[in-house]
Amino acid sequence: MKKILPYIAILGAGAFTGNMINIGLSYAIHWQSLDPIVFMETFKIDFPLLLGPTAATLMPAFIATLWLVFLNKDNKEVRRFWLFAFLALLLINILTAVYHLPMNLNFMELKYSASEATSKLQGWVFFHWIRIAVALTASVFSIKAFQRSNKN
Repeated sequence: MKKILPYIAILGAGAFTGNMINIGLSYAIHWQSLDPIVFMETFKIDFPLLLGPTAATLMPAFIATLWLVFLNKDNKEVRRFWLFAFLALLLINILTAVYHLPMNLNFMELKYSASEATSKLQGWVFFHWIRIAVALTASVFSIKAFQRSNKN
């Protein structure tokens, strides 16, 4: 299991990053081009479709990375890189749960006026790109941990 977990962590983090980039460069641009009310109606359809790929990539990376933090307790250098990758993934989960998810549900329920929706979507996109940067960081630290573990 210890041999396959790094691959799950690296591929999951990389796939999650790619999924987030896809959302940022396609859906987000499309949503911003729509009338705010039409956007929220469209989001009601789009968001559930995005949950599957997001969970299918983030959760395996998150679990595998956490497991690798514990499995590498005797190798401090490797463990440190896995820990940094895990903390980045944890930050993504927190940002998603605290900021994006509540806003997503409000978009789906059309809880915002047109001007509020426009403003909220701008913030959503900004913080989405923060998630992308953090996901890329997690991917880099996962690769560095794997490289270091192969040297030892």
